[in-house]
Amino acid sequence: MPARREINPKEALDHLKSIYELYLKEGRDPKRFTIRHYNRLNENSHYYIDVYVKKLGGWNHCLQKAGIPLGFRQYKEFGKEEVGQYVKKVYKIYLQESSKEARYKNQEKTFRMRDYVEYNPKAGNRFSLAVVLKRFGSWSNLCRELKIPVGRSRGLTQQQVIDHVMQVYDRFLKKEGPDAIFSKEMYDKYNFIDDVYISSKLVERRFGTWVAAKKQLKIK
Repeated sequence: MPARREINPKEALDHLKSIYELYLKEGRDPKRFTIRHYNRLNENSHYYIDVYVKKLGGWNHCLQKAGIPLGFRQYKEFGKEEVGQYVKKVYKIYLQESSKEARYKNQEKTFRMRDYVEYNPKAGNRFSLAVVLKRFGSWSNLCRELKIPVGRSRGLTQQQVIDHVMQVYDRFLKKEGPDAIFSKEMYDKYNFIDDVYISSKLVERRFGTWVAAKKQLKIK
């Protein structure tokens, strides 16, 4: 009976990296490298999947050691607390960077999903927005549980919403000119007025659609 081959952890991880590089050369998603992909590409090697799964600490552990991103399903092992700590890290970077840019008055009062997406890479891009929402159920739940300030958008009267949209529109006209189209993207760009942020989604809910809101408010 032949003697069992001794496992060299460094060599095994280097081999894992080489298989991952083959996977990337196929044009695959860098964050979707799975055991199935490894088995398909791993030819003529004694480093079978059991080496990583059973002998070197587990598949996810080996991916982390090799510097390979974990896929969406593989994040199931991370609990809400760990994901929440990471979100706070992104939020801290957001506060630091946005205060330097001074894009809006008191922007730190509102941390939106698009802000998380924008600043996530600066924190390491560890958890996607999809993973964060899956852990907390919704963005509003996340902000509430992590005690992150949110914009004042609920409990507003129809007139308050109208007044805010018109103030944003006035700012938009001054910056972009009378011939520019007041799209939802432009609305979001100039949304902060005296520390108030009312989402375009809330505006759409109040008026039915964005086009309907513009029509009722006689906005171009």
